[in-house]
Amino acid sequence: MKTENQAWTQLQRHASRQLSSGFADRVLRAARVGAEAVPSLFSIFALSAATAVLCFAAVTFYSTTSHDSVERDNIEGWQRIAAASEEFAAN
Repeated sequence: MKTENQAWTQLQRHASRQLSSGFADRVLRAARVGAEAVPSLFSIFALSAATAVLCFAAVTFYSTTSHDSVERDNIEGWQRIAAASEEFAAN
């Protein structure tokens, strides 16, 4: 029967035969490249701020144009009411 140390040694040998040479170096290089590709906290904040400014501008533009059209409709309605009341008063 094998002892625990012998079993672990045998498993390590078997695992090392499964990996190609330079595997650890390739994994470490890939990890370093991946770490460099992560955006910085400043760039994340800058993107968030730019998005907030664009959203605010879009809402302001929509609100302004929507408010103008509602105001225009209200003025036209009051003008029709005034014209109708003038006709009624003239008769």
